[in-house]
Parts: sequence; structure tokens; C-alpha cells
Amino acid sequence: MGAWDYGFFENDVALDCVEELEDSDNPKAFFKRAFAAALKPGYLDQDDAHAVTVSAVYIDFVLNGTHYGEDHETLLNFAIAHPKMKVDDLRGDAMKALQRVFGPDSELNSLWAENKEDYPTWKGTIEDLIARLK
Repeated sequence: MGAWDYGFFENDVALDCVEELEDSDNPKAFFKRAFAAALKPGYLDQDDAHAVTVSAVYIDFVLNGTHYGEDHETLLNFAIAHPKMKVDDLRGDAMKALQRVFGPDSELNSLWAENKEDYPTWKGTIEDLIARLK
């Protein structure tokens, strides 16, 4: 059984995205691809939705230094490895893509909506991330 929780890095798909980012020579291209995939019309599958949330967290960390608990060291190491990365130009696409993550055409939103107890917390984490990116 895989990991599944409402923290941004607390599921297997998100951890796969983190690994891909850590191995990437061009993480900004990963961010752009994630947002572009989410902004296409149609259904947003959960893998693409997780790529959006992970990308937005990295951007939030680079722009705002937001502390993400146990994942802080991973983000800090990323910032150290990419000290000159400019991501402010991705802020708008990140916010729009995050809106799609909890929209009606999102598989991830549908899956979380089935969990009436934790859905508000999950959605709140996305809304808080959007607010920090404004």
C-alpha cells in the first residue's frame, strides 16, 4: 500500500515528482511543463495534479522561504543547488494550475472529496499555497 495523506509530499506520486526534480538539470522546465499540463482544457489526472502542487511548493519556498516541516531540508538543499533560479515569472501559472487541482475536472479533487473528514484540510493547504503565491 502506498503513502497517501494531505501533506504536499505525503504520497507516492508527489515523492516521484520530488525525485524527478532533484535529478533534473532544468527544474524550471519541470515546473513549466507541470503548469502547462494542468492549464490544458479537459480532465486533470492525479499525477499531473501532484506535479502542480509539488512545483508550486518549490516555487513558494524559493520566493517566500515557507517552512514545510519535515520537508524543509529537501527544499533547502534544492535552493542551495539552484541559487540563481528565478521563478517569479511562474507565479501566475502556478496559481491558475493550483485552482484546477481542486476544480471539478480534477481527479485528485474527486478522490479527496470522497474523504469528507480530511477534504477541507487538503483543500485548505492548496488555498493557503495560492495565497502565499499572490
